[in-house]
Amino acid sequence: MNKYKQNLYTILLILTCFVASPFIFHKIWKTSSEAKKTVNVPPPSVSDAINNSNESSGDSSVVDSSVSDGTVDVSQVQNPTQAPDAVYTFGASDISYFDDALFIGDSRTVGIQEYGTFTNSDFFCSIGMMASNIDSQNINGQTFDQLIDAKQYGKVYVMLGINEVGNDFQFTLTKYRAIIEKLKAHQTNATIYIQANLHVSAAAETNIINNENIDYLNSLFAELADNKKVFYIDINELYDDESGNLTASYTSDGIHPLAAYYKQWCEWLSNKTVITNTPTEQPATENAVPIQ
Repeated sequence: MNKYKQNLYTILLILTCFVASPFIFHKIWKTSSEAKKTVNVPPPSVSDAINNSNESSGDSSVVDSSVSDGTVDVSQVQNPTQAPDAVYTFGASDISYFDDALFIGDSRTVGIQEYGTFTNSDFFCSIGMMASNIDSQNINGQTFDQLIDAKQYGKVYVMLGINEVGNDFQFTLTKYRAIIEKLKAHQTNATIYIQANLHVSAAAETNIINNENIDYLNSLFAELADNKKVFYIDINELYDDESGNLTASYTSDGIHPLAAYYKQWCEWLSNKTVITNTPTEQPATENAVPIQ
């Protein structure tokens, strides 16, 4: 009898396991599947951040480019269209280009005013003018500040420094930079040209005023050019001899060109004007410089 009951219990246990096993295996599978699903949820992708930003800003320039593994297919991201970088090159302009130009400088600029061909240009220049004393100058009843506030120019040419070659270079650079920054702030639409200081002749060189010092000062001024609004041009290519000095036959004192050569200076400036364009309008040449 005991053996009969033992067999009966065994049979009942087997039947119970058989009936209950589908429910047990289903529960195990469901629990395992949910755990696996939780582990495989990817972190927020870059595209999610982009899309969230677009929803808040209303920008629809970027499409949803997330792929199944939660990464971003960069090739499908649509960035806002950007215009090609503008480029500039130096080219020729007729004399009317200088009708809205202002020339600032010392005695060399006085020479352009008196003997040059830019009769419609304005001039703020005097013998002995320096970057460090420009604010104390009063020319034709106007100070420098009054002049640049009274009228808007299309171009401004600056040539100062020959009278300051013997001064501390960094001090002069600081004063010169202040002039350029003031022009940028008050003449917002003007193209600013920094003109390199003219060399002196070999006979006129001294321990202080010499072409090595002039070149160094010019190099400091050249660094102020951003090639967007401010450009550096070097007139010495016109007047230098083979040794890099002011050609002796072009001057009587070794410092200033003779009156007849200021017309050439104006012609050189007319061929050294900034021409701005885009590559689609005019293909960039080897000499074209990209605007950053």
